[in-house]
Amino acid sequence: MEGKRGTIRCALSAQHLKYAIYISKSGEVIGPFTKKELREAIHCGNVSLDDWAWHKELSEWKSVHAVLPIIHVGRYGKEIGTFDNERDILSGLRDGSLLMGDYFWCEGMSEWKRLSTLEVSKSALATTAQKDALKAAGLPFDDLTTEAQVTALFSAGSDAPATAKQLALLSYLGRPVSENISKKEAADRIDAIIGDNEGADKFRDWNDDKLILFPDIYADEIATRKRECFTQYNAFRAGLGRSFPKLSLEDATRIFVYLDATRPGWLKPRTGMFLDHFLPCVKSKIHLSASQTAAHRK
Repeated sequence: MEGKRGTIRCALSAQHLKYAIYISKSGEVIGPFTKKELREAIHCGNVSLDDWAWHKELSEWKSVHAVLPIIHVGRYGKEIGTFDNERDILSGLRDGSLLMGDYFWCEGMSEWKRLSTLEVSKSALATTAQKDALKAAGLPFDDLTTEAQVTALFSAGSDAPATAKQLALLSYLGRPVSENISKKEAADRIDAIIGDNEGADKFRDWNDDKLILFPDIYADEIATRKRECFTQYNAFRAGLGRSFPKLSLEDATRIFVYLDATRPGWLKPRTGMFLDHFLPCVKSKIHLSASQTAAHRK
C-alpha cells in the first residue's frame, strides 16, 4: 500500500486536486473520484462499499463505506430511509418528509442520534418571524419546529374559522374584523401587518398587553406567569431573602387575587411582576388571612 500511496500523492500534486478519493479494487488503484463521482460509481456497481479507499486526510486505507458512510434514518424504531449525504437530510427536513425528532446512524457510530444534532439541520428551522406568527395564531411550536411544519400548521384546518387569539390580535393591531374569516385568512392578515414597520412596532408589546386586555383568552399564560413569579420568590428566599417568610401556594394565590383586584396592570412588564408587585405584598403581609392577621397583631 505504501507504493500505491506514494503514486497517489504524486498524482495529487501533479493534478493540483484539492480533494480526491482513490479506490483500490482487484489489485488496481483507480481514480481520483470526487464524493459525488464515487457515489455514482457505487450506484452503477463499478465500486463496492467493501473496496478500499484513500484520500490525503487519511493515514491509512479504509473501506469505502467508512470513507463515504451511508446515513440511515429511523422513526419510532423503524428505518425509514438511507441517504448519501447531509444535504439530502436537509432536503427531507425542508420538504417535511423528515422530522427533527427522527434518528440517524452511520457506520462507526456507537448509537443512533437525533437529526436535530446535525449542524446542517439548523438551516431547516423556522425563523423568528414564523414562530411569532405561530404564537400570535395560538398554534403550537417549539425550538425544533421546521419551516415545513410551519406551513403544515397554517395549512391544517385552513378553512376553519379564525381562532379567538387571532381575532384578539387583529383587534389589538387596529385591524378588527367583523366578518367570518378563516384561520388561513386571519394568519395571512397578521403576517402582512407584522411585516410592516408600524405593525411590527405595535406587536412588540403584544405579549404583555394581551394578558391585561384579554385575560379570559390567555388565562393559561397568566397562570404560567404567576407560577413563575412564585418560583422566583422561593429562589429569592433561598438565596438573599432568607428573612422573608415561607409561603404556601395558598398564600401566593391570596397575593395574586389581591394584585388582580387592585393593580390590573401588574403583569406588565414581566420583569417587574416579582420585585415591583409581589415582593412588596409579602412585606405588607397581604398573604395572611384575616384571622392570621389578627393573630399576628396580638
